[in-house]
Amino acid sequence: MILSIKLPNFFNNNSLNALKSQMGVDRNTYGDFGNSQYKAAQIQLETTGIDIEDLSDITPLEDHTLSYNGKRVILYIRDISDWKDELKLPRFHVAHCSTLQTMIGHGKKKRYVVSQNENDVFHLNLINGKRITKVEHSLSICRNCLETIRWNNYSKSLTYEKRELCVSDFKVKDFFFKYPKSLVDKGGYSSQNSPLNQYSNDWSQISSKYRGSKHWTCEQCAVNLISNRRLLHTHHINSQKNENSYSNLMALCVDCHAKQPMHSHMYNSPDTNKHVKEISEIRKKQNITRF
Repeated sequence: MILSIKLPNFFNNNSLNALKSQMGVDRNTYGDFGNSQYKAAQIQLETTGIDIEDLSDITPLEDHTLSYNGKRVILYIRDISDWKDELKLPRFHVAHCSTLQTMIGHGKKKRYVVSQNENDVFHLNLINGKRITKVEHSLSICRNCLETIRWNNYSKSLTYEKRELCVSDFKVKDFFFKYPKSLVDKGGYSSQNSPLNQYSNDWSQISSKYRGSKHWTCEQCAVNLISNRRLLHTHHINSQKNENSYSNLMALCVDCHAKQPMHSHMYNSPDTNKHVKEISEIRKKQNITRF
């Protein structure tokens, strides 16, 4: 006995098409929606951004930038209450800076957005009582983020004018050019198969030459340690010990080095505390009072 089965036309199924619409899947797609879902999420990430409610969804990378679901992202707050002027707008973040760490530590519940939009325009909700106005508006980059990744050598030791220039010149597109959105590099390496993060054999020579090029002066607090060279370290900005280009290096006194993100382990050494005290005395002699 041969059964004749008439299959429904799924393309004309209103319930299924409504579900596809909610998922961001084209109504003419049928079968495995995985790729379509991925594309829809990627489009959202590169345009309006994706809302998250828990900052634990964000993973800091070794170079201190931020990742979400395996992609490098920027982060900002969507909902703005009682907005009156530009100064009240929140900053957006590109790194695991001290401000972001404080927000995570306090467990603040806000409507955060992760994004890969390069247009320097952010999709915000301006809230005034019960009235919500959706706008596209520019935001300023977090200064602590700039210092964390040493963007264009940004540091509190710079003059006010130079710091403000770094902020005003910052472009998201430039950030993603230096720190690619994809966490798989051009050589096909990801965090699972990348080369060992080890110092190169000639690291001692590279470090000495670099610190000499900076006149044995800390690039963050400006203390001169030419007579105490052991107190000046060479720091890898992106935490990759095998990337020794000068743009990735920074001369830091032991105190400033230990204060870098994910370097608190340095304080476990008795020598570090001893060296910090020495540096404090040297700063006093050099009339450096900001640290």
